[in-house]
Amino acid sequence: MRRMPDAAPTDDAWRDVLLDASIDGRLGDLDRRMLEHRFDAANRPARRDAVRGEIEVVTRFLALGACVVTETSGPEGPPVDLRVTLGDLAFAVHVKRLGPAPAPGRPVPAAFESLADLPRPYVAGVAWHGGVPAATAAEDAREFLMAARLGDRCLLRDVDDRHAGTIELLAPTGETDGRLRLRAMGDPLATAAFVERAGRHLRRAYRQFAAGLENVIVLAGGGAVAGDLVDLALLGEHVERWDRLPRVGQRVAHGRDDRGLWTGRRYDRSRIVAWCPLVIREGRVWTREGFDPPEDVVTAVRRAIGAPSARAGEQGAFGESR
Repeated sequence: MRRMPDAAPTDDAWRDVLLDASIDGRLGDLDRRMLEHRFDAANRPARRDAVRGEIEVVTRFLALGACVVTETSGPEGPPVDLRVTLGDLAFAVHVKRLGPAPAPGRPVPAAFESLADLPRPYVAGVAWHGGVPAATAAEDAREFLMAARLGDRCLLRDVDDRHAGTIELLAPTGETDGRLRLRAMGDPLATAAFVERAGRHLRRAYRQFAAGLENVIVLAGGGAVAGDLVDLALLGEHVERWDRLPRVGQRVAHGRDDRGLWTGRRYDRSRIVAWCPLVIREGRVWTREGFDPPEDVVTAVRRAIGAPSARAGEQGAFGESR
C-alpha cells in the first residue's frame, strides 16, 4: 500500500543507518543511543514525530559522508540540534518538525476549466467543497478574475445556491504574456494557520543560532504541499507593490508582504532555509538574496535535501517559474 505523502516513515531502516555511521565514527554512539531512546520513549505522537523528523535530517547528512553531532553547544548560546562536519566544512543545523499541512483540496470542477484561457498571468486557487457548480458559477468566477487583485477572493455557489467553494488570486506566474493557471487548494483558513505555525518554527530556530558557525534552518515533514507554505512563511505572501516599478509588459509590480522571516534585513543572520519531506526525497532549499551564504554550505544542504536552491526574489510559492 502506498504511504500517504504527509505521513512519517514507519520502517526502522534509519536504525541501521545510525548504527553504520556510529561504527564508522561519523556519529557518536551516545548520540545514536540518545536518538533511539528519544524516539522509543516519546509518549505522544507529536513528540515521536518531532524526533523522527530530526532523525530524517540526520540520516540525510550522514548519507553525504558527513560527521554529525547532536544536541551540541556552540561557542556560546543555547544548544543546537546538529553540528555537521563535511571535510573542512562545519555548520549548525536547527531542525523543526512541521505538523500535517492542510489537504490540497478536491480537484477543480470541470465547469471551471475554461477559465484557463483568461489572458492573465496569475495562479488562481479553487477550494471546492460542494456538489455541482451553479450554471452561472464559471461566468461569475470569470468576471471576478478579470478584475481581481492579488489576495482577492470570491465565493462560488452550487446548483442549490449554497456556498460551495471559493476562488482566489494567489500569485503571479512570472510570465508577462501568459494565461491563468488553476490549482486546487484546501481550506484557506487552515492554510493561513499552517503558514503562521511555520513562521513561528522559523523564528524559534533563529533564536537558537550558534555564534561562529553558519546556521541552517530545516523544517521537516508537513506533507506534499508544505514546501509552498514554508515559502510563504519565509518570504511573505504575494502582494501588489505600488512602491516599485512593474516589469516590462506588466501593469503592476509584484512582491511579498512584510510578514516573512526574510523581510528586509530582519533576522539578518539567517541565510539558508530548507524543507525536508519525510517520505519523498526531493525537498527545497532557499538562499537569501543579497546575503551571500557560503556556497559550500549551500551545496551540502542542497545535496542532503535533494533540491536545487531558490533565491529570494525568484518566483515562489504557487508560481510556475523557479
